[in-house]
Amino acid sequence: MFAAAQIESEPRMRDEDGFGPDDLKDYVDVSRETLDRLQIIVGELDGWRRKTNLIGPAEFGRVWRRHVLDSIQLQPHIPATGHTIDLGSGSGFPALILAACASDPDARFSLVESVGKKCAFLRAAIQAADLPAKVIQGRVEAIKPVHADCITARAFAPLPKLIEYAEPWFAQGAYGVIPKGRRWEEELTDALESWRFAYEAIPSVSGDGAVLKISEVSRVER
Repeated sequence: MFAAAQIESEPRMRDEDGFGPDDLKDYVDVSRETLDRLQIIVGELDGWRRKTNLIGPAEFGRVWRRHVLDSIQLQPHIPATGHTIDLGSGSGFPALILAACASDPDARFSLVESVGKKCAFLRAAIQAADLPAKVIQGRVEAIKPVHADCITARAFAPLPKLIEYAEPWFAQGAYGVIPKGRRWEEELTDALESWRFAYEAIPSVSGDGAVLKISEVSRVER
């Protein structure tokens, strides 16, 4: 474990291109308290990445723009209260970032991850930043589908497979907020071959990708 005080003492303030936490305000409304929590999370990630394979040096050199900003853009589309579940949480994007932005005491997050070392990092970051979140260790297809209002996942699986993984939560009435890269239209077309769903494609701040809001999911009858 890495003590929060140790991590906070040497936070990475800016990316290699100069983009940093204060620049997030150009895209979303973030409080000083939220920025403090985000810096703690990034500090934890910096410490843990030196011990385990969470994020490579090149990716960490653009962590604020490529990962934090790409995650925080989801915040207006997730419920202010209720339960958001993140599938394949990995190094904590987007779930840790979204939990850091939560202001309502009824907001809560569950992070599903199968790799033990990644789970250890996620728990340490949650504790250090005092986030309303918990870690569920296990494979997504094997865990008990606890109730959730919203599903998130980033760089976890192609959209058709992701919908299959998330089907138990969609069946409960949850909706998905899924960031996708430049191949999002191709993935959407592939998913619509096997699934019926309502969707909205919101342009991503990260270039030619999109944030897909998905609801009313059912299988295509053959």
